[in-house]
Amino acid sequence: MIRGECAHKIVVDNLENGEIINHTLLLIKGHIHQQLRSLPINTSKKCGEQQIVLRLRQLLKQHENNVEISAWELKQQAQISRNGQFKLLLDLGQHVSVTEHEQVPLQLDFNFCNAVHQLELSYESSDNHYRLQPLYITCYNQNPPAEYVRENLEKINLNLRLVQCVYSEQLKAAGFGRHTFKLNGDCEGFETRLTCEEVWQQNENSLWQNFAQELLNSTTWGGETKLKFVAFIGCTKYNGAEVAASGDFSYENIRRHLKGHAALGGGGLALFGAAYLYSWPHCFNKIHACFSSNKEVDLTQFPDDSNYRRTYGGVYATTLGAVVHEIGHTFDLGHTKDGVMGNGFDYINRIFTVDNLTEYLPDRIIHHELANVTAHIAARPRFTQLKRTNTFLEKYHEQKTTDSFYFTRNCAIILSQHKWFRNYNKSADEEQGAEALITYDAFNSCVISAGDNHPLCLIEVRCTDSSLVKYWYEFQSDKNNSAVYKFHLTKEAREALENNHYLFVLTQTGLVKRLCES
Repeated sequence: MIRGECAHKIVVDNLENGEIINHTLLLIKGHIHQQLRSLPINTSKKCGEQQIVLRLRQLLKQHENNVEISAWELKQQAQISRNGQFKLLLDLGQHVSVTEHEQVPLQLDFNFCNAVHQLELSYESSDNHYRLQPLYITCYNQNPPAEYVRENLEKINLNLRLVQCVYSEQLKAAGFGRHTFKLNGDCEGFETRLTCEEVWQQNENSLWQNFAQELLNSTTWGGETKLKFVAFIGCTKYNGAEVAASGDFSYENIRRHLKGHAALGGGGLALFGAAYLYSWPHCFNKIHACFSSNKEVDLTQFPDDSNYRRTYGGVYATTLGAVVHEIGHTFDLGHTKDGVMGNGFDYINRIFTVDNLTEYLPDRIIHHELANVTAHIAARPRFTQLKRTNTFLEKYHEQKTTDSFYFTRNCAIILSQHKWFRNYNKSADEEQGAEALITYDAFNSCVISAGDNHPLCLIEVRCTDSSLVKYWYEFQSDKNNSAVYKFHLTKEAREALENNHYLFVLTQTGLVKRLCES
């Protein structure tokens, strides 16, 4: 079929012309709208083109004649799915300048069959002073091979940039604009005072408490009030031989034979074991292959945390999704029944891939394991137990219409107002003074914000044991454009407060406060 007979339109779904990007991994999602022109009978055929081609270049202007030239050009192509969708992932960090306050103009030229489409974007590094610092924790008696450590650092750096992209995409999709956190820099080493043997003897709650305390007391990081940390424990150990000998390959048994491991986040620290990094890519060009990998996990050699997919791609998806989930707790998110902070964090692969088959994975339920947490950086439990409840048909419809990886609206509201996602200029003293004005009037069952410039934005009723959000209330200006400063709790909210629940309050200026905590 000759190209002149085709009529196509290239549609980019997640980017707008003139948009400013402040993360270095850029996902482009779109689709091909195809119509065949009127042709004689028996001559119409479906277009045989299968790939879309993208050329990305940075534009520079020559001041003498104001002519635009390219500083560099990058070419990439992607397969069109059965229903005409495409997804492209670009690494801007390999090319663009990362100087703060400087916008880098970019031009994207798409070609498919005889159709062309052009977008102009700008890259600008965020100047937010509130940042996330990656750490790789080693024990003082540990001497890992330098190449092993270097590769793990590369994996962490690359995939946290991917997590940045995920937050930005999901907030944009939820209607709150393209906002994400800023990384403070590359992953750095942090040596704990514990030996490997002491780390292996502790559960994840004790490890979280210990490392949080060490960071608070460290000369390097202790005074950094504008940093949160995501840390990976380098000495995590898996005893696959015992798992194989037991014949029990359940997640629970694998977890029992995993020492020095954690997947826990809250306050200023999200903590993970490094045992699952075997499934992560260490270079950009391997990301798609790792998500798509059907290679079976040899459970005698490596642990499996894939929600029973038991493939390298499943392990990568679940464990990277868990990083998004636990980092979310450091940004004050509670648990939800659905979405990233609930049952949905296994599906991060679906954000970046097309033509996904329906996956029937067990649902997760909250299992509380943190009865004795006392550190002032509040820890959070993970969804660790599994149960089968949803039917295959329900899964099919859910995954057909969405990527199955999203933040529920209440979570998106919190992130959109969070100072780690927006430039925040208040001093610590100003912030504490304003927080003191957010109170709960128990006699009238009323939440009050007495600060004239801090109207209420969101109130959640959360379970004390699990941080599961039971009810939430969003506040917007009313028809008279009046902000809301006082909210009388509903009957169900009052009853929940009397039964092991607390209030999480967010103002439109990004202040947060917990009320009625036991």
